[in-house]
Amino acid sequence: MISISKLLLSVLLVAPSSSFVSPLPTTVRAGSQLRPKNTHITPLIVGVSKSMPNDDITPESNNIDVKTKPLPRELMPITMGVFAQMLGEGIALSSLPLYLTRLGAKPLTVGLAISCFSIAQMTFAPILVGLSSRPTIGRSIILRVCLVGAAASSLSIACATSVTGVIVGRTLAGVFAACVPVAQSGVTDILGKDQMALGLSRVSAAAQLGVVVGPALSAILQEGFGRLGLGAGRRLPAVFVVAALFTLGVLVQMTSIDRIVKKEGGSLKGGIDEGKTDNDRQPSDMTTTTIEDRPNVTRMAQPILRTITVIIGWTAILSNSIYGLFAARFMNYQQPQLSATYSLAAVLMVATQVVFPKLVATVGAHTACTIGILAVGTGIGGQSLVRIQPFHTMLYMMNRAGAAVADTATATLVASSSGGKEDRSRNLALLTSTRAAARIVTPLLSSKMFELSCKGVGQKVGIMPGALPFVTAACAVMAVSPLPSLLRRAEKRKARQSEEKKLA
Repeated sequence: MISISKLLLSVLLVAPSSSFVSPLPTTVRAGSQLRPKNTHITPLIVGVSKSMPNDDITPESNNIDVKTKPLPRELMPITMGVFAQMLGEGIALSSLPLYLTRLGAKPLTVGLAISCFSIAQMTFAPILVGLSSRPTIGRSIILRVCLVGAAASSLSIACATSVTGVIVGRTLAGVFAACVPVAQSGVTDILGKDQMALGLSRVSAAAQLGVVVGPALSAILQEGFGRLGLGAGRRLPAVFVVAALFTLGVLVQMTSIDRIVKKEGGSLKGGIDEGKTDNDRQPSDMTTTTIEDRPNVTRMAQPILRTITVIIGWTAILSNSIYGLFAARFMNYQQPQLSATYSLAAVLMVATQVVFPKLVATVGAHTACTIGILAVGTGIGGQSLVRIQPFHTMLYMMNRAGAAVADTATATLVASSSGGKEDRSRNLALLTSTRAAARIVTPLLSSKMFELSCKGVGQKVGIMPGALPFVTAACAVMAVSPLPSLLRRAEKRKARQSEEKKLA
């Protein structure tokens, strides 16, 4: 068993690792403003490039003369920070329910321990991202604070001797779970529009890889601690101690790299290029840029994108917790088959992030988002109705790969559809809060619908037993699939009106 676990962990670590290794070359279109070779990169403490490309350039605006340039090395500590925090989250999600049960927790208490994380994340993510936008604080400091909070959360759970202590630790983890939106904001600060999709895909890959590796690492470490003679009740706390130490190690790495970059290139105290006049700055350099200043940004963009996030987030709940019930009852899956399905889907989602930037460069972020949404709708509806292998598993994989594309494309559109640095950071934080809020409500809704479906509700209209929540979600997904195209049309219309206004 241990050899199989080690093999699985090796695959999860090595195969998708290229998805967030930096620097890597990326394809950009001619006409995009490339950063001059002698222009230094602003350190993470400020998070703004000294030579930020014009945000109005879109990946599909030019189609000739392909060039390549590497991502800045500042992305490595950012993605490693996200990976470290989500590694602890993967350990917690896979191990804490059973651990809490051993401590005497009732099912309602276990649900509370899971929900308190989402509630805290929903509340504090916008606050921490807002603080990171202040010139006196910066992204780097908040990223480090999030890592310290993640380490403190892991140590708190490790030292807890009661259910209350574990709940406090999970709440603390939710408070400092703003690492992903802060990292997304930092990436969009230091990268131009031509590399934005690539940078955001690195952050998504790091987050997903952490959740993938967490459960496998937890199982291996607990088995290893058992062979060393550690008691069963002390093995999981020891795993959380290891997770905390790893997080602190990433914190040291991030601090070291940040100091090197500051020493080489200096820092910009105000978050705006020094030595430039207001006429010299690009719209993306200005922290006070409004939507009206951006000809391709519409006010309807953020509500549309948050709606997509809620629906795709619902399918994630169905594809994990509810699918475990569905597969066991209607597909005769045992735990090995279920774990293998989850692992393969997770690896596929991470690997998808490697392809995502190329997809955006080819068809644009709006079309990529639509493709992802359609794949989710087809996959999640089909997997509940098609119960013949291998077609059932193929549809499940289509669903998860589509979700990875849709999530990252949505974040890319949120960034490109914002009015400026502060507006962009706030919108990315609200996107995370919206997703967290959905995780509070949708598990209860999905569980109730699955229960009713198993009792025969839906069969009168031809819906098979157990398929009601999946088919309902598929209909909701298909309903929002036109939204990215509508958003793009609105952006083009506003850009055209802005151009006509200038000519007049």
